[in-house]
Amino acid sequence: MERNRYIFTFFLLLFSASLVLTSCRKDEEDDPADQQRIEENTQFYGLMRDWYYWYDKMPNINPANYASVYDVMEAIRHRPLDRWSYITSRREFESYYLESKFIGYGFGSAFDQEGNLRITFIFNTVDMYEEGVRRSWILREVNGTEIKPGVNINQLLGANEIGVTNNFLFVDPDGEQVSMTLAKDEVFMNTVLYKEVIEYDGRRIGYLVFKNFTTPSFDELEEAVNYFNTEGIDDLILDLRYNGGGQTNVANYLASIIGGAAVAGEPFAKYLYNEKKAEENNFIDSMSYEAVNFNVDRLITIATRATASASEMVINGLKPFMDVYIVGDNTYGKPMGMNAWYYGDIYAFVPVTFKIANADDFGDYFDGLVADSYVADDITRAFGDPEEASLKEALEFIATGVFSGLPQKKSLYVQPFEQMTGIRAEIGAH
Repeated sequence: MERNRYIFTFFLLLFSASLVLTSCRKDEEDDPADQQRIEENTQFYGLMRDWYYWYDKMPNINPANYASVYDVMEAIRHRPLDRWSYITSRREFESYYLESKFIGYGFGSAFDQEGNLRITFIFNTVDMYEEGVRRSWILREVNGTEIKPGVNINQLLGANEIGVTNNFLFVDPDGEQVSMTLAKDEVFMNTVLYKEVIEYDGRRIGYLVFKNFTTPSFDELEEAVNYFNTEGIDDLILDLRYNGGGQTNVANYLASIIGGAAVAGEPFAKYLYNEKKAEENNFIDSMSYEAVNFNVDRLITIATRATASASEMVINGLKPFMDVYIVGDNTYGKPMGMNAWYYGDIYAFVPVTFKIANADDFGDYFDGLVADSYVADDITRAFGDPEEASLKEALEFIATGVFSGLPQKKSLYVQPFEQMTGIRAEIGAH
């Protein structure tokens, strides 16, 4: 696997005497479970002292004093900048990034201005989709509990395990109540949520809603390019409003097929490691020539505060070479990347290890990439509805060359990722 093509590089963390930084008491030596805990904590702490981007800001601790590697992570995390380093199971990590799978129901949600929890997106591979649930539906109750602001939907839905069952009461767009009982299962995410050619003011506009950057996304994006090329488009609107990121090789591919021959060979991103690792690991990732591409000379994106990581890389990476506009809201603000280390078959350790900058060396967007026009995400309307506020603003800009200049500068509702952490925040779905 090529390191310079992934936001995550995979390593097997081997047991090494050189990483043993603590000694064991006699009672610990007699307890295999305690020995395992200390070994895990010590290995992880040693890794962080070498590779963590903010290693020089880490406190000195004795990892043997902590109950788990998760506790070690929280003890040494560099706050407030590091909101992203995490530890998960190896299985969950590989399922998401390599297979585009996770355990859950396969939908996103957010509260509207009236306090209704609405479906923001739903994968077309899940039972709930088969039952007719779509974006804009209201989720009124879960297991008889009314859903209102302040209720944590993730807690109500229970553990992320296959077979966990819940009863849902929805309200559809016609005002009819729809009840269903469904079990959590392995979800395959279709990362292209929606695509359409919209005819507007005499132009043919490609509209693509893209959810995550995972290995199966290559085929989905290639299919989308072929569809738009067959239909013929004059402009492209890339909707990244719920895209929490993923692999940078997919981000590079997306940028390459958007920019086409004009960006081939140009720097997509610069990867900058800490001073211990910079000489061997810093590199420039260049865009490639893709014969099948969108053939557009500008890009209009739709973003929210849930647009993060690899999504921001696409926007930031293309800006030095073409006009890129952001409609909706400022992005999340994650100009950092991570490597991943496997601890046997148990864990994936995923700390922040490098900073990302574009060809112009711009990369300090911790507060997000700034929007050109602030427009609310109208979650009462379906993807592709020309009256949906963000899409309407993008279409009008294409037609007139002018933004409406709406002054709204913060999200109007809680985005789904705000109640999620670690890998689930990037997945961004229940």
